[in-house]
Amino acid sequence: MIRRVVGIHFSPAGGTADMTDRLTDQLADIFRNCSPEMITTETYELLRLGDEAVDFDDETVAVIGMPVYVGKVPLPALNALKKIRANGSVAVAVVSYGARTYGNALYELQHHAEEQGFKVIGAGAFSVKYKRHGLRSVPGEYSGDRESVEQFGKAAAAKIRRLGGCEIEGLRIKPAPLEVAGRLPIHKISRISPRAAAAAQVMLERIAVRHRESEWFL
Repeated sequence: MIRRVVGIHFSPAGGTADMTDRLTDQLADIFRNCSPEMITTETYELLRLGDEAVDFDDETVAVIGMPVYVGKVPLPALNALKKIRANGSVAVAVVSYGARTYGNALYELQHHAEEQGFKVIGAGAFSVKYKRHGLRSVPGEYSGDRESVEQFGKAAAAKIRRLGGCEIEGLRIKPAPLEVAGRLPIHKISRISPRAAAAAQVMLERIAVRHRESEWFL
């Protein structure tokens, strides 16, 4: 039985957190319509996790949100994700990107989430637009393709209910493997400095031909 929906994010500028929270609340509202149990929501900021591991269970649905830095997921966020033990939790993985392409970030996030024990049933890359001050992102709400985010949330919730209703333990129908194109990238810049990776992303967005179409997989 689904008892909680959690949002997990890394979001220095605030936009990815806003996108993740919107999806978390949307899924929880949909599941409340089919569950006799009280469904709660929680938020985990990856870089504010303590030293202790965080354990989920198979009554949890997770929304994992990350920004894209130069076609990759930020390395500090991936390292922090290792503190979470999913124990079979169902998850959707989402990335927010502001340049021409999201590169290998969505594949990378799916791969690492599954390594932590999540059952990733959906993944999406959504275009964003941040206000800038020099090379810094100005914190604020998600500004981008909100319509696609909402459509993805509805489709992801429908898939979870189709596979197992509101009882996700041992899904009644085993989902087909999620096919997200990509490969595991090599982190060169972010190993030196996360700030350098963020600055490189800003420069890429400035010179890239904008590509604002979001893409998702279920």
